[in-house]
Amino acid sequence: MKVPFSWLKEYIEGELELEKLTDSLTMAGLEVGAVEKFQDDLVLDLEITPNRADCLSIIGIAREVRAIFGLKLKKPFFKIHKELKEPNFEISILNPAFCYRYAGRVVKGVKVTSSPDWLKKRLELAGIRSINNIVDVTNYVLLEYGHPLHAFDLDLLEGSQIRVATPADFGKESEEIVTLDGVKRKLIFDDLLIWDAIKPIAIAGVMGGANTEVTQRTTNILIESAYFKPENIRKTSKKLGLSTEASYRFERGTDIEALKDALDRSAFLIQELAGGEIYEIIDVYPVKIPVKEISFNTKKINSFIGLQLTDKEILRILDLLEIEVEKKEGSYIAKIPSHRQDLERQEDIAEEVARIYGYDKVPAQLPVYFKAVLENYELSNKRKFINQIRDYMIALGFNEAVNMSFMSEEDLNIFEIPEQDTRRQFITLMNPLRQEESIMRTMITPQLLRNADKNTSRGIEAFKLFEIGRVFISKENSLLPDEPLYLGILSKKEDLKLPFNEDPFDFYTIKGVIDGMLRHFRIDKPHYKRSNEPFLHSGQSADIYVNEEKIGFVGVISPKILTKFDFKIKPYICVAELNLDKLLSLIKVDTKYKSLSNYPPVKRDVAILVSDNFETQKIFDLISLYGNELIEDVYIFDIYKGKGIPSGKQSIAFRIIYRAFDRTLTSDEVEKVHNDLIQRIISETSAELRI
Repeated sequence: MKVPFSWLKEYIEGELELEKLTDSLTMAGLEVGAVEKFQDDLVLDLEITPNRADCLSIIGIAREVRAIFGLKLKKPFFKIHKELKEPNFEISILNPAFCYRYAGRVVKGVKVTSSPDWLKKRLELAGIRSINNIVDVTNYVLLEYGHPLHAFDLDLLEGSQIRVATPADFGKESEEIVTLDGVKRKLIFDDLLIWDAIKPIAIAGVMGGANTEVTQRTTNILIESAYFKPENIRKTSKKLGLSTEASYRFERGTDIEALKDALDRSAFLIQELAGGEIYEIIDVYPVKIPVKEISFNTKKINSFIGLQLTDKEILRILDLLEIEVEKKEGSYIAKIPSHRQDLERQEDIAEEVARIYGYDKVPAQLPVYFKAVLENYELSNKRKFINQIRDYMIALGFNEAVNMSFMSEEDLNIFEIPEQDTRRQFITLMNPLRQEESIMRTMITPQLLRNADKNTSRGIEAFKLFEIGRVFISKENSLLPDEPLYLGILSKKEDLKLPFNEDPFDFYTIKGVIDGMLRHFRIDKPHYKRSNEPFLHSGQSADIYVNEEKIGFVGVISPKILTKFDFKIKPYICVAELNLDKLLSLIKVDTKYKSLSNYPPVKRDVAILVSDNFETQKIFDLISLYGNELIEDVYIFDIYKGKGIPSGKQSIAFRIIYRAFDRTLTSDEVEKVHNDLIQRIISETSAELRI
């Protein structure tokens, strides 16, 4: 904010040294970025933090100067004479949730001309161009009081009334208005507008409409001074991409009690510069903001700051900040003035005391007692676990993706997630920046698929991605959601020829990545069962179980889902998601070792005919249940359909390895166990032995 030094001095009784002023303001949290010489004046360029809306005015800065230096504040003196009654005008607030107060004054018989030189100069020093004497006064008072104002041409207002409402309040989905900059803008159902009896005439808190602009032909005006809900103004301003001096202040929160002073000040100056007759104020005030009270203890204030200030000194500082204090039962109650809505708690009171006392006066000293921080072993182990997974994935050639923790409800619809699925228990953001990021994510795969879509559009044909991040599942009767940590994996290829028949992107490769990870962490061997995930290919997908508990899924994205994205060539995309919190709980802390057998293995290969929808996991389950100690390992080495195989059937070939730890197995010994095992498998699966 640009503050002319000569203007600031008008509101302070006493001498101000520029160098001392700039240093003190900066130390108090109002950084002076530069001091510029403009014509015969100096302009301070201040950096105002978003929470200090009260300092977006000359009077606001003067308040700070008064508190820092203990000087007296001189507010501008004015008095409206000959205030006429009954302006025959009506103001109504149809949406008090977005507009807490709306006041106006009618001024008739004004003469619109150029502004006097002193007014033009002050506006120019503050970075605002002069338009005419009416508009310039509203901008001048905005800079002076920090409260935005707007002047309407009264004769262009139909029905002699103002209504404050959104399009939804009139049963409309949207509304259009041409603003003062000549741009037609579309407002949606929850954007607040100012209306006359027929049409919208301004975007509340942002910009006025061209249809009621004050021009050289204007003779009668209505001056607006209002308080709008900051969140609504911020949302409208961001959506329109339109930031103005008014919206900049309204979205940070103006002083609801000062709006009348600003309105009266502008009416007074307009009468001084443009003539006219002022009518009595119309003030509609349906929602009052209660006086904020903060309880504080001076001992704690001193403890926060690291000082030993007396109660008298603390109360003196608060008095300089216009904070009224009452003593109550061993503590104090601070009544916060309406212009300081940023103060919320006892720590804020401590900060105000420290700011005005001077941070540079707080002595530097070591803490009286230093306690060593004990290691959180649970957290430490989890971090090591996550880092090991990250290193493992990178070592296998995967690139890490880092996405925002947001998604859209439409993503769940695209992935056809059922209504009863827990992933539908999402948390909706109150103020999303865009519809595509309107809910907290409940799964990682949609964002990885969008990463794939974006990289493909940039000419990258094949790649492998992973992401480690939280998902958020809403819980009934709980303010906080479940936030499990997940690993998401994606591999993508197009019609790509690879050397030596290798394919690092297919379903079995990703399955092998998962198996290797679980072996690395000494987690029991996983079981794979046919998955019912609607977004996965029915023949190339599986849910992953460990100890009968589902920990995730792996599979190829269904072609039907891929058509909903912008892939020019339909790719082959394999994905997986694993619940890392569950995996962490399954890690075996104690490692047991056993020696390798010194005796040779005996290998037996078997091929069986089963239905083409047979799940191969059943073979492993049956062999595991058989429980013979001579069985060392089992693996499938071929699955075949085609010539020589009956329709609706498939051939599964697997190898069983037998070995003893204390002797060399004989053929008879192995054949007895092997034949009994194969007969059990055939009996349980209705398979046929393929010879």
